[in-house]
Amino acid sequence: MPTATEHRAKNPLRKRLEVLDDKAVAQLIEIARPVNLPASQSIIIEGDPADSVYGVRRGIASVFKLLPDGRRQITGFLYPGDFLGVTFNMNAIYGYSAEAVTDCAFHAWPRPALERLFDKAPGVRRLFLSQIADELTEAQDRMLMLAHRSVEERVATFLLTMARRQAGATGLRIEIVEIPMRWADIADYLGTTAETASRTLSAFRDRGVIRTGTRGEIGILDWPTLEAIAAGIMPHEAGIYR
Repeated sequence: MPTATEHRAKNPLRKRLEVLDDKAVAQLIEIARPVNLPASQSIIIEGDPADSVYGVRRGIASVFKLLPDGRRQITGFLYPGDFLGVTFNMNAIYGYSAEAVTDCAFHAWPRPALERLFDKAPGVRRLFLSQIADELTEAQDRMLMLAHRSVEERVATFLLTMARRQAGATGLRIEIVEIPMRWADIADYLGTTAETASRTLSAFRDRGVIRTGTRGEIGILDWPTLEAIAAGIMPHEAGIYR
């Protein structure tokens, strides 16, 4: 079994775990079970007993709510290092559903064992509470985006977010962004249609901001312009649109 230090070095969750001491990391490793799921497989279902909490080790997952008419509204995408199924409600049921966008690997922590660990290692409780705080902040940002930003701004923001998540701690402006999710799902998340999202990407390409080609990949050619679009800077103010 890997040591706590080795676990931090190899596991995509290491950035989350760095706030914990070695003993707490070792305890989390001890109670975790590995879960591997193929793309499109359900991870959790809204309303089911919240019997486990998941940490994304590999892959991308989507989080969504089901509407009364059967449609679903995607509320977020989860990446390695994110937690899934964190809830402190009294009924301990999942408040949303989630499925694997790509093939995924998780750590699954049984809720009873995790709650016992909360009592032994307060830092672990703070770690999972920080996830809830992050989710609230993200929800507020998304509400602002849907209410006040144009479709161009939303699509540009999404591309930048994907690029920065994939660059990780390096902070580099990567040239190729992998887009493994369907554009219909992205459009749902951005509050538009797949057709509108596609037209927006075509407009970005025609301006020389991005390039398209390989399925599931988008090349960023002009970071300053993409950042200006995401910030809502008008063309005559930015002076950089083509």
